[in-house]
Amino acid sequence: MNKISCIIIDDEARNIAVLKKLIGEYCPLLIVEGEATNGASALKMIQQLQPPLVFLDVELYKTNAFEVLNQLPEIDFEIIFVTAFEKYAHKAFRVNAVDYLLKPIDIDDLQAAVKKAIERIQGKQGSGNANIIITPHLNHAVFSKIALPTQQGLSLYNVDDIVTCTAKGRYTYIDFIKDKSITVTGTLKDIEGKLPPAIFFRIHNSHLINLNYVKKYYKGKGGYVEMINGQSLEVSFRKRDEFLDRIRPQS
Repeated sequence: MNKISCIIIDDEARNIAVLKKLIGEYCPLLIVEGEATNGASALKMIQQLQPPLVFLDVELYKTNAFEVLNQLPEIDFEIIFVTAFEKYAHKAFRVNAVDYLLKPIDIDDLQAAVKKAIERIQGKQGSGNANIIITPHLNHAVFSKIALPTQQGLSLYNVDDIVTCTAKGRYTYIDFIKDKSITVTGTLKDIEGKLPPAIFFRIHNSHLINLNYVKKYYKGKGGYVEMINGQSLEVSFRKRDEFLDRIRPQS
C-alpha cells in the first residue's frame, strides 16, 4: 500500500517534532511532507501540496485553525486536531474532523485516529457511483418534540430538526438542520432512548444519526456516511449491514 502524505500545522516547533516522531514510529502508512507554524504558511502549504490528511493545532500565532479553514474554498482533506484545549472539541467536529486529540498525545488514540482517517481517504479514492447510495426520504417521527437539559432547566426542540448526535464522554453534541448545535449533559445512550428508533439509527458507538438526512454512503470496511449538513461520520463494521437495510428502498 502506498504511503499517505500528511502535513503538521502547529505554532510550536517542539510540538511538530514530537508529533512527527510519533507518526514515524507508530503510523507506518503516513509520511509527513510538510510543516507549518502559522496561518499564512499553513494556507500556502495546503493549497500547494493538497495533502489528504492534515494534523492541525487549534490555537496558532495571531489566528486559529478555524479562521485558516474558513479561508479555503473547500475542505477536501481529512483533519485530525491536536491541541491542549478541550473546549474547542465541538467546533472541531462541526468541520467534520476525524478526531480531536489532546496533548500530550496518547499513542493508542493517535493510531485509532489515523486508522479512521485512512479509511475515509481510501473510501474517497475508491468511490465511484457504485459506492454511493442516495437514500430515500423516510417516515417522520411520531413524536415531534424532545426535552433536553440546559443550564437553565429543560428546552424543547423539534425532533425532525436533529441531524446527528455525537458522544463525547459524559456529554453529547447535537447538530440541527438549521446550522445550530448544542452540547447537553448526558450520554449518547441517554439521548438515543429519548428519540424515535423509526428515524434515528446508531451507526457507531459515537454517532446517532437521523436517517432522513443521510445524503450519501461510501463503501469501506464499515464505510461512512455524508449527512445533508456536510458531516462525514464513520459506520462501524458490525452496524453496516443493518444500516444498509434501513436506508435501502423497500420493495
